[in-house]
Amino acid sequence: MRRPGPLSVSLAPELRQRIEDQARKRNLKLATAARVFLAEHVDELEDAMDLAKAEEWQRAQAWATWEKIRAGDAREVSWDELKTHTRRALERVEAAHRAS
Repeated sequence: MRRPGPLSVSLAPELRQRIEDQARKRNLKLATAARVFLAEHVDELEDAMDLAKAEEWQRAQAWATWEKIRAGDAREVSWDELKTHTRRALERVEAAHRAS
């Protein structure tokens, strides 16, 4: 598989200086530092999107639960059932974390 060529990006003098300063602090070359900083920021953006999706799902689940309760569906869950579902959820989270 062929690697794409280099990416040429113009930087404002202030930004270039900031990147150079951070590169020196991390003992990295400028291009390496720029790649690291870009990767870190893209990771943060993706994490923020994942979190927003999870929060949206949680709000929808909470709203659906509230609607069921208002409609009279107030079934209780046993302690064992709650522990089982919690354990399964944690196992899924841990598996997803290991896969990433």
